Amino acid sequence: MKTNFIDYLEKKKAQQIIDRLALKPHDKKIIIFGAGLFAGDLFRHYDLSKLNIIGACDKSFQENPDGDYYGYKKFSPLDLLEADFDILLITEYDDSEIKKYLKKELFQGENIKFKIRTLVKLSLIEYIKDTINGDL
Repeated sequence: MKTNFIDYLEKKKAQQIIDRLALKPHDKKIIIFGAGLFAGDLFRHYDLSKLNIIGACDKSFQENPDGDYYGYKKFSPLDLLEADFDILLITEYDDSEIKKYLKKELFQGENIKFKIRTLVKLSLIEYIKDTINGDL
């Protein structure tokens, strides 16, 4: 059984998480990382307008850099070290693979000048449950 992201985001109180993040200094430029179904549900059903999002990044944008993603400029992961921003905000259901990719493949040995955060975190219990059920 696949996870219903809309129900999951509601249960996790995603709008409250977004609103709390928006209370932090407004001058922090954010690039979201992840453009899958989970991120799509976030953009379609939640108000992210208070966040200073300057773009969206996804591995798929390496092959398809044209256009935009929900009105935001597309960034390839390869462009991140040169981009001017403060927070890379992961918008994936399970951030573990993304974090491994970022640390071991993309930024290995690099001195990064931005913070990496996950918007909605999957708890250990949720991760174990999804692993057992075959959702991950």
